[in-house]
Amino acid sequence: MVSRVTAVGIALVFLGLGAGQAAAWGNTKTLERTALSGKEIDIYEGSSVNPDCSNAGPVDLKAVSGPTHGKISIINAKTFPHFAKSNIRWKCNFRKVDGIKVLYRSKPGFKGEDEVALSVHTYEGASYSITINVKVE
Repeated sequence: MVSRVTAVGIALVFLGLGAGQAAAWGNTKTLERTALSGKEIDIYEGSSVNPDCSNAGPVDLKAVSGPTHGKISIINAKTFPHFAKSNIRWKCNFRKVDGIKVLYRSKPGFKGEDEVALSVHTYEGASYSITINVKVE
């Protein structure tokens, strides 16, 4: 399943980390999640904000592969950022900001491993690849 969302005012950052922090990962990151079979979980949420907590600009997010044993939904949603205390945007952690979530649900009865690969292109010209490994119990 390939989903695509172009969102104005949202820059993707896994687990709510800032775009500058995502850049510190390099161009790829792997995340691990655990889900109960048939139950929806949030496997990614993020936002990118300016120092005043306003939206930093549009991004493009798409699933480039997976999941094989379930489905994902990509939605615009309010979310809490997770900036380090040393980041000027740290104060934004205490309010919900415009962001994005990726939700995963396995096929009923499936147990095992699944994987989702995402591609992110930010308004500022950065690009990231994220792989999310989902253990379904």
